[in-house]
Amino acid sequence: MTDILIFAGFSALVFTLGIALWALGQWLRSKGYGPQLDKLDRQYTALQLRVSPLALSASYRMIAGAHSMNRLPLLGSKSNAALTKQILMAMRAEQPPQKQKG
Repeated sequence: MTDILIFAGFSALVFTLGIALWALGQWLRSKGYGPQLDKLDRQYTALQLRVSPLALSASYRMIAGAHSMNRLPLLGSKSNAALTKQILMAMRAEQPPQKQKG
């Protein structure tokens, strides 16, 4: 029961923080800081685009490790192995093609 209350409190806190940050952004835009906020957004988006292939690669390796563990006799099941195989195939389809060296 306490776990549910802790989760509900955390959810309410995060929701309130999200609304407060949105209101702060709107207030800053009304004060004339829109161009600076747009510039910050472009920089943050560029950083996300540079980091996202690394995150996809790391998550692919993590799922591949879970897939190999699911094939061990006492650590997994056939249904888990099939599910992780589906996830790996979907992630492989999403990865950009690798550049050839040479």
